[in-house]
Amino acid sequence: MNHDVKFRYFGNSRFAPSTSPDYFRARKPIGTYRIFVLGGSTTVGFPYYYNGAFSAFLKQRLETLFPQRDVEVINLGMTATNSYTALDIGSELAGYQPDLIIDYDGHNEFYGALGAASNQTAGSFRFVTLLMLRAVHLKTFQLIGSTIEKISGFFTSGNEFPARGTEMETLAKGRYVRYGSRLHQSACSIFRDNINDLAEYCRSAHVPIIFGTQVSNLRQQPPFISEHAPEMSEARIREFQRHFDDGTQFLAKNMEDSAEAAYQSAIDCDSLFADAHYRLAQCLDRQQRFREALHEYILARDFDELRFRTDTKFNDLIRSMSGGCYVADIEREFKSDSPDSLIGFNLITEHLHPNARGYFLIAKEYVRVMRDGGLFASREEWQIADTVSDETIWDRRAITDLDERIASRHTKILTSGWPFSESERTAPPVPDGDTLNGIADDAAAGRLDWRQAHAKAIAFYQRRGDWNLVEREDRALLSEIPLDLELYMDLARVDFRQRRFDEMAAVLRRSLKIYPTIQACRTLGDVLMQKGDAAGALVYYEKADGFAQSQKEKLQNGYALSFAYAKTGEFQKAKARLEELLKAAPDYLPARQLLAEVNGQLQKSSGIR
Repeated sequence: MNHDVKFRYFGNSRFAPSTSPDYFRARKPIGTYRIFVLGGSTTVGFPYYYNGAFSAFLKQRLETLFPQRDVEVINLGMTATNSYTALDIGSELAGYQPDLIIDYDGHNEFYGALGAASNQTAGSFRFVTLLMLRAVHLKTFQLIGSTIEKISGFFTSGNEFPARGTEMETLAKGRYVRYGSRLHQSACSIFRDNINDLAEYCRSAHVPIIFGTQVSNLRQQPPFISEHAPEMSEARIREFQRHFDDGTQFLAKNMEDSAEAAYQSAIDCDSLFADAHYRLAQCLDRQQRFREALHEYILARDFDELRFRTDTKFNDLIRSMSGGCYVADIEREFKSDSPDSLIGFNLITEHLHPNARGYFLIAKEYVRVMRDGGLFASREEWQIADTVSDETIWDRRAITDLDERIASRHTKILTSGWPFSESERTAPPVPDGDTLNGIADDAAAGRLDWRQAHAKAIAFYQRRGDWNLVEREDRALLSEIPLDLELYMDLARVDFRQRRFDEMAAVLRRSLKIYPTIQACRTLGDVLMQKGDAAGALVYYEKADGFAQSQKEKLQNGYALSFAYAKTGEFQKAKARLEELLKAAPDYLPARQLLAEVNGQLQKSSGIR
């Protein structure tokens, strides 16, 4: 993904939205199944990124169930974007031969780039925004924008962008949206039209698409902004506040029945005040009236005037998609995996980004839709293949302890500032000597990139001699950088150190699919020879023989090849090769000794005594 694509949606902002490093082959090989994934920060995988994103779990599950199939999952998510971005990027994908498109969108409809309530938007005028998105693809339009930016630079100090805070804070702060207001209805309409247009594009390109309902923290996330209706009189507001304060006092004393009555009276005064519904939900939750509590938690989220979490109207629009579209009801999946069907910190890290188990469940639900729809494989093939337990797949995840620490650090930093707090965004310092949390802090602060952080963790584990954790880190890197041959060799060396020869052989075979090397061929031959599979070893020794080699390598590899010929009974080939080696190095004793044994075998086979 070209990172400069951000300029389509963020203009000349210095914000650098997070994107995945996924790549794919320019010419799709026959038999490859290619999936593109669209969306915002949840799609990218915040607070983990990369190997923690649901796209990574999706690829892992498909490869586990169908190990012989070639699947590509390309994550095109971009932080702080919404359905405009999904529509714009999605409309370019037909030329890249997709077999499936997945869209997880909805949370950023108001404040994401070009959103209806964003501080950088054309507002409710969808046709203007679409016109701009078409124009931004034109080089003339880009030239004009670049020229304006250069000219404006002469009149600005160059430091007008906030030094701290998130892009969502820049886009959203001060822009609150009342439920049912004209702006709220307009955003719903824009979202509906955008996903319908994306679906129509996919239909015309004969590419299936799966939309996913949105999930957020209901149980432990109070509304960010609760406001009274503008038409409420002062007397009515005072009455509301009296009931609300009574409820707060009763709840603090664990008098849930009295608190419930007080909060209900407050809601009777102002039914759209989000925090009253949240407090009432807490009363019901404590009384184990979970179904009623869920209803109030949902209202509290829907009426929150800082619209960082998708409300029910948007999820209903997603669920209503039809005409060749598929819908993954991720909210339902999260409810079924949550205590008392109340989604909270069990699956969500803060207000809406899932934890690792949550991302695992998102992938699981998308795969369920693929199975039910006969996508990727026939329903009969799915029935045969889909027998691996969730826990087995979970145990094979690429996320490491370092990834969890990075995610925790990201979450602490995010929740230390607006809108969770008005204080400056920061996090407690890491104690001296806490190596792993220090690495995680550097990664969360951008002082290390993802790969550098994992490389530092590998060095730390190597110093401790903890080779199991070194192996886990190597596998995590390979899950996202599968064309790096050196990573395969590093992992093979770790497996060799642990005498895990089968795993080592599997890693080397994977490396040969990327690019053949003499090291991989020779090592695979040695591993198979040690296991007594001389015929299998011979295949790789012959491959190694075709590489350019130094004189020393020719002797060593030629001897290994001759030995494999002898072990498989091909004595004439062994003799010819050994004689060739001895012409180049007459004093090479191993070859001379083996040649004597081979000649003895040839004499026996010819009946000479």
